[in-house]
Amino acid sequence: MHTFYILVTMATLVTLAVCQFPADMEKFHKACMDEAKVTEDELKQFFQNGMKADEAKENIKCHTKCLMQKQGIWKDGVFNADAKVKELMQMPKLKGHEAEITQAMNNCKNEKGANECDTAFKITMCLKEFRSKNP
Repeated sequence: MHTFYILVTMATLVTLAVCQFPADMEKFHKACMDEAKVTEDELKQFFQNGMKADEAKENIKCHTKCLMQKQGIWKDGVFNADAKVKELMQMPKLKGHEAEITQAMNNCKNEKGANECDTAFKITMCLKEFRSKNP
């Protein structure tokens, strides 16, 4: 279950604070595992190894994109940072952190990869890196 919460954090780009997770996330996670053809063991290994971008296989990247699509923050190859900020601001534990969250989203929303899966993953990794530099 610990892996699931790390995954949710990564996929929802909520690396700025511990928060309440949407009830649908587990359903999204399972559907995206099937869609991206990624196993729980592959995800677990990726997280246990420190989420190193250069170790992410394409299926892990596509899992990230799939989760973003199901949350409604990824459409037609574009990350909707504004929608994600609005969603995050509904979470009580994130109240008062809008400036930091907006800064992170603006810093990372234009990352580009080789394809949509890679782009979604690069945005996520950028947010993770931003969080580690701005606790």
